[in-house]
Amino acid sequence: MRAFVIALAITAFVGTATAQELTPDRARFRSIYEELVEIDSSPTTGSCTRAVNAMLVHLRNAGYSERDAQVIIPDGAPEDGNLVAVLRGSSSRAVLLLAHIDVVDARREDWERDPFTLVEENGYFYARGSADDKAMAAVFLDLMVRLRQENFRPRRTIRLALTCGEETSNRVNGVDYLLQNHRPWMQADFAINEGAGGMLTAEGRPIAFNIQAGEKIHQVMTLTVTNPGGHSSRPVPENAIYRLSGALERLSQFQFPVELTPVTRAFFERMAPIAGGTNGEAMTAIARDPNDAEAAAILARDPSFNAIMRTTCVATQVEAGHAPNALPQRAVATLSCRVLQGHTPEELQADLQRAVSDPQVTVEIVRRRDGSSPPRLTRQIMGPVERTVARMWPGIPIIPMMTPGATDGRYLNNAGIPTYGMSGMFSSPGESNAHGLNEKIRVRSLYEGRDFLDAVVRDYARQ
Repeated sequence: MRAFVIALAITAFVGTATAQELTPDRARFRSIYEELVEIDSSPTTGSCTRAVNAMLVHLRNAGYSERDAQVIIPDGAPEDGNLVAVLRGSSSRAVLLLAHIDVVDARREDWERDPFTLVEENGYFYARGSADDKAMAAVFLDLMVRLRQENFRPRRTIRLALTCGEETSNRVNGVDYLLQNHRPWMQADFAINEGAGGMLTAEGRPIAFNIQAGEKIHQVMTLTVTNPGGHSSRPVPENAIYRLSGALERLSQFQFPVELTPVTRAFFERMAPIAGGTNGEAMTAIARDPNDAEAAAILARDPSFNAIMRTTCVATQVEAGHAPNALPQRAVATLSCRVLQGHTPEELQADLQRAVSDPQVTVEIVRRRDGSSPPRLTRQIMGPVERTVARMWPGIPIIPMMTPGATDGRYLNNAGIPTYGMSGMFSSPGESNAHGLNEKIRVRSLYEGRDFLDAVVRDYARQ
């Protein structure tokens, strides 16, 4: 996942130690983090089951029984195990701590370092999954261990789910599987997930704490043209490739309308003074009036801002023809669409059909995914966040955001469990390079995120 993250000294909140000092408490956490990161859980060469079994040992050693901590493996997917655990509270309320432990494939020959060996270097941890999402997974696992060892008695039940399949949509998705087959382990008033951290300038100066509420839905569509074809020695004006090319050209000029949710409106309002200049003025203008075409055009120059203002569809694959000496009988383009919440696949299909403006181009839904409503940032959610941020990063604004990507939160939101991204792990934009080469996270940011999540979860647990 793409995250915005910050690094700043923590004062009285964590005593006199700086975030980099490896105290005995942090050393125990670092050991868990290192163990989890170094277990390959990629889809091609790894095993989520091996990773969650290793994490289960820590829960067992802390005193969690079979009733309170289990590995659940989907039928027919022996390497796609999930870990669930619960620390029972005195009320009927619950909070779910969610993190995925599967990672994107990584080839040793492409990386500067072994992607499945945790390397600490120049203030960063390097490894596949060091940021996405084993950082939060290790933090949550470590927290559940410490709470049990402390004999912590929450009012609100704390549930943990370390799941497999977020990065591998072609396989079993752990969250979806658990919701359908083991719902009691997932049932909660709300969930904490990946999706946001905090923002640093390029120079490392903290400027914003982010909380994610809402995400786009990834919908795959195709444009298809069929044709009788024929011998290439006798070309005719009607050609499936040419017709599809025309449709793609029209699509490239098409923009979905600007739509702001309460979260994206607040994002632009609060980011405006931070961004400043032309972008800041445009943010203020579009937050005031989403129909301001001039402001929208300015912000659309930045792909990140454009992506949170509107639905987007982009061509990602093209397949056409069946032989080099034959006229094409079929031409197909695959579109990756990121759809704003509140819109159905059928609405998107109709919009695309109008955009390509050709009845001979068929628009089809390849992988139907239902949308959901963005969760509300209530006082129940924001109170603990505001208190913790004020202690750890005084004066830093809290800026809500919607991620243009997708997380497993989509399954929880659809199941009626509002899901919020928050980590307290800050970075400069694009710094972590999650999914890419030499993925990394700031050492300081990891430890600060651990302190933040510890504090905010305890606050929720006392409610």
